[in-house]
Amino acid sequence: MSSRLSKTEADIDLATLSIQGDLLEEMYREETDVDEVSIESNPVLVLEDFVDEAIIDDAESTTNGLHTFELEITEAESRDAEIPNTFSAYEEKFATAAQLVGKGLEEEAILVYMEILDEDPTCFQAHFDLGSLYDDLGYHGLAIGCFIMADELDSNNPQVLASLGAAYGAVSRFEDADAELQRARELNPDSLEVLAKEGLLAFRKGLYADAEEGLREVCKNDPDHVSAHFYRGESLNRLGRVEEALMVMRHVIERQPNNWRAYHTLGMLFDKKHDPERAAEMYRRAQDLNVL
Repeated sequence: MSSRLSKTEADIDLATLSIQGDLLEEMYREETDVDEVSIESNPVLVLEDFVDEAIIDDAESTTNGLHTFELEITEAESRDAEIPNTFSAYEEKFATAAQLVGKGLEEEAILVYMEILDEDPTCFQAHFDLGSLYDDLGYHGLAIGCFIMADELDSNNPQVLASLGAAYGAVSRFEDADAELQRARELNPDSLEVLAKEGLLAFRKGLYADAEEGLREVCKNDPDHVSAHFYRGESLNRLGRVEEALMVMRHVIERQPNNWRAYHTLGMLFDKKHDPERAAEMYRRAQDLNVL
């Protein structure tokens, strides 16, 4: 594992990631007159003061490599070639990336997705999964770029559009966010995943009661949807419903034992219950698990 950065170095590198996110979006949606993308911390998934140098270096390498993606797609279209489904070819690597994320080793997972994209820039699933991971980590500009590329490869995919909308919400581009989620809802009115992203967008707008209501429905129908449970717990926390939030966050830990963010929220909840010893234990676990 690489050494941690100083606070000043981390601030500089976060600014670099913001610029990279701008370039990614500009490359794939130049025809749209939109505001600049900036990297803003998710209200919940707030990045720590320190950012691992490996992530930044590799993100920069991927950004440079993405400059060739649009050309390759254009050439394929000119040959009337169909975009190949390459998921099966990289099944083992996708499984490895998922395992790494489950263990809280997000930076290693990013490297795996980058390996796939280095070998095949047209791999839809790698773009989508990497975008989802970036979004979870708070690199929303990079996430937007990945989701736009995934949309280029598989247009009118409700899950991609919903994820793109939620990512726009993270950088306060709510008009764009609403438009993408509306498209997703029209394409698949009954999708739980679209409902989950609508709940996430409501959370990012600060509409915690609306977020909790929508996410409650997702959690009821899909007990294994960890993200929906997490944001429902965060919504309950912000609504002051501490006991309910504790129950939901414990569910998150059961499903994802290495989720440091959930432990951090549990620490805040125990603080609200005036239980400093348990709060300190949760904060310690969060710190031990947070390698970023």
